[in-house]
Formats: sequence, C-alpha cells, structure tokens
Amino acid sequence: MHWYDELELARPAVSVDLLRAAMPGAPDVEEWADELSEALAWAKIRDKAEVAMFLAQVGHESSDLTRLEENMNYTAKRLTEVWPRRYPTLEAAAPYARNPKALANHTYGGRMGNTMPGDGWRFRGRGPIQLTGRENYARCAKATGLKLITHPDLLATMPRYGAMAAAWYWLDRVTPGADIITVTKQVNGGRHGLDDRKRRYERILAHHR
Repeated sequence: MHWYDELELARPAVSVDLLRAAMPGAPDVEEWADELSEALAWAKIRDKAEVAMFLAQVGHESSDLTRLEENMNYTAKRLTEVWPRRYPTLEAAAPYARNPKALANHTYGGRMGNTMPGDGWRFRGRGPIQLTGRENYARCAKATGLKLITHPDLLATMPRYGAMAAAWYWLDRVTPGADIITVTKQVNGGRHGLDDRKRRYERILAHHR
C-alpha cells in the first residue's frame, strides 16, 4: 500500500460538507459526521458509491437524522391503512388509536424476539435505520458492544449508538454493490420514497466528484 492510499483511508468517510450535501436538514452535523465516519470505518465501508448509497438510505429513512424513533401515535383510520391485516376495521383499531404504548405491545408483542411483557414498546423502532424487536437489538448489541438491551433508548438519543446500529444493519441486510431498488427493498421492505433516495444518492456522488 502506498502512502497516498493510507492517507485516503485515514480521511473521514463522512465529512461535514458531505453530510450537509447528503442531508441538508441534519442537526449536529459535526458530531454526526464523526460518528458516521467511525461507524463506516468499523464496518469497513470505504467505497464511495457504497458510502453514498448508505447516506442516501439513512437520510431518507431518518428524515435527515431528525426522526430517530418510530411513530406509534395513529388514528384508528390510519391503523387500518398501515396494518390492514392486523387492524382490518375501525372497531379493531379503536383500542390502540392514539395509544402508542398499547399499540407497540399489541403489534410487536410475541414476535421478533419480544417475549417479555412490554417488549413491543421497549424495543420499538429506533435509530437512523430503525431497529425493531428484542432479537435485532440483541444481535446488534452482540456485534457492536452497544448496551442496547439495558438502554434501548440510546439508539434515538446518542449519535454514536444510532450510527453504529445503522452500519451494523447495513452489514447484516444489504447486498454490497446492489442497485438502489434492491437496497431500498432491503432497508425499507418496499420502494417507499425511491425517488427521494435516488436524488440523494446522485447528489452525494456529485459532491464526491
């Protein structure tokens, strides 16, 4: 390895300017740039195209790092639209409308490793790429050393936790070098927000040039 290759690897994967280009509305950009760089270094994600894909997906999923906790506050009508199989009628949804804790426990309880009372709420979606369920929290904690089982709320309040969890999720779920449609499905489960993800990706790549 030449000295200039080492210099390239030593540079932060996410500079403050790059983060601002990727996520114009991001708060605390210096801290987030540092933590995302550390997380990507831990995950050995250095390729510029993959970094761009990661940032594009994180930016959309978290609304520029401003939405780091799952919204569980729905009207009954909205519940029938979001989870039509689980809440097929307004009557079925009514007990959980505008009741986030009850909704999380009912929706997530008994699955995704949620075996204890209250686990659905305790391990609801958090982080830039939201982790959901005790099993995912535990797997991420084991891989990263983060104290997610005892302090799950830190995923939504500490950039270090959020950045590391997002990098872990990427390693665990995303196919390296895949196209943006495939990656979006792996991150989101569908094509939601695909146009915005594409715009972000192209903007980040342009910033790299």
